[in-house]
Amino acid sequence: MENFVVSARKYRPVTFDSVVGQGSITSTLKNSIKNNHLAQAFLFTGPRGVGKTTCARIFAKTINCENLDKDTLEPCDKCESCVSFNQHNSFNIHELDAASNNSVEDIRRLVEQVRIPPQVGEYKVYIIDEVHMLSTSAFNAFLKTLEEPPSYAKFILATTEKHKIIPTILSRCQIYDFNRITVKDAADHLAFVAKSEGVDAEEAALLTMAQKADGAMRDALSIFDQIVSFSGKKITYQDTIDNLNILDIEYYFQLVDLFLKGDIAKTLNIFNHIISKGFDGLHFINGLATHLRNVLVSKDEKTVNLLETSNSIQLQYAKQAKYCSLRFLVFSIEICTKVDIDYRMASDKRLLVELNLMKMCKLETPFEQVSTTPLPEKKNPEVSNEPTNRPTNQDITKQTIINKAEIINKPQVVNVPANPAHAAPNEAKAPLQDNSILEKTNTTSNSETSKTISKRRRSRGISIKDGLKESIKEEEVNLADALSQSFDNVENIISKEDFEASITKYRVSIKKEHPAFSSALEITNIEIRSNNTVHIKLSNDAMNNIEFKYDMLSFLKDDLKNKQIAITTEVKIVEVVATVTSKDKYFEMVKENPNLDELRKQLDLDFKS
Repeated sequence: MENFVVSARKYRPVTFDSVVGQGSITSTLKNSIKNNHLAQAFLFTGPRGVGKTTCARIFAKTINCENLDKDTLEPCDKCESCVSFNQHNSFNIHELDAASNNSVEDIRRLVEQVRIPPQVGEYKVYIIDEVHMLSTSAFNAFLKTLEEPPSYAKFILATTEKHKIIPTILSRCQIYDFNRITVKDAADHLAFVAKSEGVDAEEAALLTMAQKADGAMRDALSIFDQIVSFSGKKITYQDTIDNLNILDIEYYFQLVDLFLKGDIAKTLNIFNHIISKGFDGLHFINGLATHLRNVLVSKDEKTVNLLETSNSIQLQYAKQAKYCSLRFLVFSIEICTKVDIDYRMASDKRLLVELNLMKMCKLETPFEQVSTTPLPEKKNPEVSNEPTNRPTNQDITKQTIINKAEIINKPQVVNVPANPAHAAPNEAKAPLQDNSILEKTNTTSNSETSKTISKRRRSRGISIKDGLKESIKEEEVNLADALSQSFDNVENIISKEDFEASITKYRVSIKKEHPAFSSALEITNIEIRSNNTVHIKLSNDAMNNIEFKYDMLSFLKDDLKNKQIAITTEVKIVEVVATVTSKDKYFEMVKENPNLDELRKQLDLDFKS
């Protein structure tokens, strides 16, 4: 029975041209050999599995080849040096594992070996892997030899943690930073290996392996061997995600469709199904954030190249991106980021994820839907493989337009800030309401309201790109119409007694969470006029809160069972004369005579608390 050789060893590059994803570094090394500009020491640094040790071995073999091709700079594989290198018994190329040989004595033995010139070939090459594991004393013992070695000695240091190497060592080396291997390059190399091994692999499966490897070619080849052992000579996408325990991307496409429809029930059921399959909530939310990011970059042709997926998946992203507003995607990603931060500290992790999924469901459905036509549903990916029917642009538009002739009855959760910690002080503990963004009433112009809304948004730490401003202005205008709409023909006049009773109920309901607003709704400050217009007299502009007024309007309509209600406000600012304290008088005196404050400090005097 023939011994199995893992793909990472079997397909390890033996020439510079076969190294994957490090073209700039291999070109530089080849040019230095061609021009005979070889430094005495090199430092190869970068993540695991990107080719540091491989390039070091190829470099050592190339500079010692006796019949080197001057054009391609490829070793001949026939001379004595190349043959001994291929058989792993070369006396000119020495590899040292610094993880297990990190003492001063180990470095001293190395220095003694350096004094012996090469017997075959031109150079003696010392490859020290994981060089950051050397002790400080070993580094110091190595300094002089590294700076002024014999002409025939070359040192190649390889490490994944350059920051642990002392500066005096770094200054004596030419430093080459190896990059993570891109998903495309890794997938292309896996396709080459699969073809060489006679394995039929789907493109989506290879891309999934490359993404799972996280930029390490060695990890990608190890995953490939694992999937081949599981699937045999035919690798499918489904087999790959099952074996690697990766959540099917179709779940994320389905969830975003449900977010756009505002379907909380189905969203929670899908999340429950995902949890029941053994996936962690943090793993799920990070995958959702990545999916939303991919949808976001698919909205613009200039950023589509940032997607690292197959062509068929790119088409799915582009299709879904048509129905997702920029505002929805930005807020959703911000929500996912906050969940990622709060997840480890949450006592009920599942509830944390479910709550934020509900927030995302309401980002695109701020008002009661006027359209009664349901959006098409996507079937569970496990039940059917039929393609998803995306909602049309017309359906999405119908959902977000408010009917100006109808005032909303039921409050809904909308426009929840991604970071509640940034909310205004009076709103930090407020219950979730349908208070999206409302405009000033009859006594406040639309332009003033736009400035107020923008200012409140900035205070919450939410930044929206210029491209969203137009849609936000339209939303504000529609809400202002709903809040301050006047009715020429009022069908049911509200009696003063019923109105006062309803206002009393509302004051009691908000007294605990909003005592300031509750106090402002004294019967002496509020009245109901003949056309069912509620007029409120306020003492300062800070009390003229748009969301508060809209919440009260929703309550009154529901409690009085009357849709023909509007709200206006009148702000009368009361000037408060500041009281001059002794402390204030003292600082006025200090302005005239600064030495007075020095005297106070010398006598160690302080103000009364």
